[in-house]
Amino acid sequence: MNEINKLDYYGRGITYIDGKITFVKNALPSEKVDIKITKSLKKYNEAEVTKYINISDKRIKPRCPYFNTCGGCNLEHLKYLDTVNFKENKIKELFCHNNIEYKSLEVIKNEKDFNYRNKISLKVINKEIGFYEEKSHKLIKINNCLLAKESINNTLDLLEKLNVINGSITVRSNYNDEILIIINTEDKITFNKDDFISIKLVGVVLNNKTIYGNNFFYERINGFLFKVSFNAFFQINNYITSKIFDIIKDNLDENTKVLDLYSGVGTLGLIASKKAKKVISIEKIKNAVLDNIFNIKLNKQNNIEVLCKDASKVINKINIDFDNIIIDPPRSGLFKSGLDIILNSNANKIIYISCNPDTLVRDLKILNSKYIINKLYILDMFSYSYHVECMTLLSLKTPEK
Repeated sequence: MNEINKLDYYGRGITYIDGKITFVKNALPSEKVDIKITKSLKKYNEAEVTKYINISDKRIKPRCPYFNTCGGCNLEHLKYLDTVNFKENKIKELFCHNNIEYKSLEVIKNEKDFNYRNKISLKVINKEIGFYEEKSHKLIKINNCLLAKESINNTLDLLEKLNVINGSITVRSNYNDEILIIINTEDKITFNKDDFISIKLVGVVLNNKTIYGNNFFYERINGFLFKVSFNAFFQINNYITSKIFDIIKDNLDENTKVLDLYSGVGTLGLIASKKAKKVISIEKIKNAVLDNIFNIKLNKQNNIEVLCKDASKVINKINIDFDNIIIDPPRSGLFKSGLDIILNSNANKIIYISCNPDTLVRDLKILNSKYIINKLYILDMFSYSYHVECMTLLSLKTPEK
């Protein structure tokens, strides 16, 4: 019998066997369990529960029938507010462990803890459609995902009509419940638009080629319209995205010059352009850049310049002193040359948005030499997952006299 002490950053229970830390799937603090070791390495074990002897009073029955196999909603055995508390404590501990200070903290909860995702990516194996089991290539066939918008779930039963044998299918949905279906397969598929009359299907893309309708749709958030191509990045949670927009709007200075790194389809740069004198947006994915240019015209802004470049290769060639910098990088975080240039820019404010707290902390430890973290936001972009979206507001330190 083993007692679970706490949760690790991935929502696994922690116990010790002969002094070695052991991570136990689907175990909560204070629970006493019998376990089976599934992986034994030099520094740690991984295990699963074979029997619950004492169950935590925080444990609830997961709503999702795939909870024990899929692994996508790995915190669904907790009440929603307990998952938010877990994420808050996780980020506080991470910042404390790395000696990173912030003046204030705010947690922004999800408006809907279920049915919030506007995009899901599915695997297809031997005509069965679903998600991979956690840490494996074993397919879990599904016909409903509690995290996905209802408009996406209404599409799932129709996907078999495409006759994909092996491959992948991504389904995206916008504010108006319109649907884009993106297919990657070597199979000869069957598409009949009459099979999809029950949903608002606006386009089907097969191996990067449009075979029906459009390869984009429009998204609306906070009064802005955005064209989003089938392969362009867009945040998966519209409500939390709207809160990010509000924070940016409230924390940029009037009549300033703004650098928008990793700009995607231009959402953050457009928000900034309402207050800024000039915005330069940098993005390397061509379709996203084309959407960005279109979105600038769509929203009638004329103070944004868009560069289709790799930010790590072009940033040191821009001869403008920026007052504010907005950063929304991939999970890998910032590149070293970018960090050096940001530090040398003397920008008054930096807004750093991150979906990976580990790389965020790594970068903040460097930026902290010249910048103060005025506020840390913890945003529940990915409810019932251990993933956390963070946002930090930094300002240039005042030189010591």
